[in-house]
Amino acid sequence: MKKSGLYFGIALAIAVPALGGETTVLSLKDYCGAELKSSGLAVSAPTTIHIRALGAGGDYGWTYKSDRMFAYGWIINADTRDLIWMMDTHNTTRKDDDREFKGDLTLEPGSYEVYFTVYAFTFHSTFSHVTVNMDHRKTPLFSDDSKDQKKNFMSWFKNWWTDDVEKAWSERCKRWGIEIGVDEAAGRAVKSFEAPKPRPDVGFSVVKVGDRAVIRQEFSQGLPTTLSIYALGERGNDKTFADYGWIVDTRDRRRVWEMEEYNCTPAGGAKKNIMFRGDVKIDPGQYVLYYITDDSHSSADWNDEPPYDPLNYGISISVRGEKERKAFQLEPYTELTNVIVSLTKAGDNESRSEGFTLKTESSVRVYAIGERDNNGRRMADYGVILDAKIRNRVWTMDAGRTMYAGGASKNRYIDEVITLPAGSYLVQYVTDDSHAYNDWNDDPPFDADNYGITVMGAGEAFSKSAVGKYVEERDRNIVAQIIRVGNDADLTERFALDKTTRVRVYAIGEGQNRQMYDYGWIENAKTGAIVWEMTYAMTFHAGGGRKNRTVNTTILLEKGEYKLRFRSDDSHGFGNWNVEPPTDQQYWGITLYRDDVLDLPPVPPAPRVPDASKIPPPRPKP
Repeated sequence: MKKSGLYFGIALAIAVPALGGETTVLSLKDYCGAELKSSGLAVSAPTTIHIRALGAGGDYGWTYKSDRMFAYGWIINADTRDLIWMMDTHNTTRKDDDREFKGDLTLEPGSYEVYFTVYAFTFHSTFSHVTVNMDHRKTPLFSDDSKDQKKNFMSWFKNWWTDDVEKAWSERCKRWGIEIGVDEAAGRAVKSFEAPKPRPDVGFSVVKVGDRAVIRQEFSQGLPTTLSIYALGERGNDKTFADYGWIVDTRDRRRVWEMEEYNCTPAGGAKKNIMFRGDVKIDPGQYVLYYITDDSHSSADWNDEPPYDPLNYGISISVRGEKERKAFQLEPYTELTNVIVSLTKAGDNESRSEGFTLKTESSVRVYAIGERDNNGRRMADYGVILDAKIRNRVWTMDAGRTMYAGGASKNRYIDEVITLPAGSYLVQYVTDDSHAYNDWNDDPPFDADNYGITVMGAGEAFSKSAVGKYVEERDRNIVAQIIRVGNDADLTERFALDKTTRVRVYAIGEGQNRQMYDYGWIENAKTGAIVWEMTYAMTFHAGGGRKNRTVNTTILLEKGEYKLRFRSDDSHGFGNWNVEPPTDQQYWGITLYRDDVLDLPPVPPAPRVPDASKIPPPRPKP
């Protein structure tokens, strides 16, 4: 904005207007109990307005210097929402401890909105320089007893600051404000209205949004349409947004629009105020609009300079074309429907699991919220979906596919639709020892109540009858099993095969530096010969700590009697983890599944190996 000259066709003259024959058309004063006041002016003919305003800030002294004002006014064009005039240290003059503006603006026919704010209070003395956010929510602002309100506000004020600060505030807050007058002859050309002026063709709008808001609005659109979106928000730290919005296509959970660094512009006031103003094309379909805010700097209380258009803080959607507007319909928010499994409100050190069965191939929506670790490469709190029969992962909450979930930058979420074939599945969710539901060590995600994982039926073709109950019991295809193995264990389970059989081996144990410390093997019950052993080279990461290792493979075993063995060392076992446990921690150990029964020729005898009793104990960890 230029500091002198023309303001979008509005001439500025710094001069004291003649007071005779003047009519006051607007007055915004007394900020002892208010942070922001506004009013609108509609001008039907070119009109010169006389502005008298008293604010504060831009202080200078031996030990302090500031160009910022904390009490000031401004004017925007109510139709374009653009700034046309604002008080600053360059167009005001010092008046005692305050700053004063006296001057004229010539307004062309149109609508304008006038604002004045006192979002903070800065006090300077010889030995102290303090700035306090004037959060009037600490008082009963809506009380009918204004004296009681003032008393309570001052009680809070005195708890934080000295009597000198309280006295300075009480004296100055009454004086600040803005008054606008016009010559009596021009009075009929000026009408007042309540700000903000409504936006045209609005299909949905939520403004004056406060702290910790979570807005979800479902809507349908029957025709290809261009939406005009006007949204204001707040830029956060770490290249994230603190207050922002986005739109999701419910068919595939794809974001068709969102506020991002590249498509937003400064919204005026504090540097963190951002704005999106533009068009978005959408196809016919069902959509959900989201808008969220964090715990500070909103219409409830500005902890820094408010944006130029503070009363539109939030998001508004306008629909172009009469046919398109008729095809635009707001719908009740029913997004979390057809829930199959819900593992939510997950706390610290949890490992939760629940199964389900699909009778036919089905599309399901997976909505999971968790925590990314410090290096950002993997998840600390996350969900997975396993094939219940063979324990293979069919879906994983990978850090690289997650999106920012609001609050702390480590809060991440996935919302997507996948197709699963008929079968039984296990949904699992695990957390580490910090930052989880009701025990956050940083700002929580926007949808804290759904922290965890939810699986839902998706798509018009989905039928609830396709979902069956999963009964967790020993699978009839399990040949032998040793699971939930603790520390210092040496366990054995005998089994026999009456035919040559293809067996799936699923094992989870501990290994590092290319050696295994908790591991399993299979030996011939009669000869003691080892026919299969879990080695580090055949394993891969099992989730959680890097030393959690797993193998999931098939082998052929001929008819005979066998021993299934599992051995663990003195640390990091089931129920006593010294780093993050694996994803499928309930299966820490070894399980054999009957993968297939075949009429095959005998398997060649296994190579000769030492007797099982001579197997050395687990190696000491380095």
